[in-house]
Amino acid sequence: MRTTHITIPVPAELHVNTRQLVATFAEALAAKFREAELKYGHADGWLWDDWEEECRRGLMEHVAKGDPRDVAIYAAFLWHRGWSTAAPVEG
Repeated sequence: MRTTHITIPVPAELHVNTRQLVATFAEALAAKFREAELKYGHADGWLWDDWEEECRRGLMEHVAKGDPRDVAIYAAFLWHRGWSTAAPVEG
């Protein structure tokens, strides 16, 4: 697999071990994203406006499945869109 390097700005005061965790986890997430792109044929469908509830359900399903990378990916989708992880309050 071909890779490119990016720089992620982190606070200088962040503990060196935590900086390494951030870098390592970002790398693992990028690899997992790519696996999903290849497996499901998706690229940037997470940018769609009409899947907030589906995204939230996906997050909860992946929590139950147990892979923290999948949970982080769905959390990233929600975070990017400004959507909450909480179920909507029905009234």
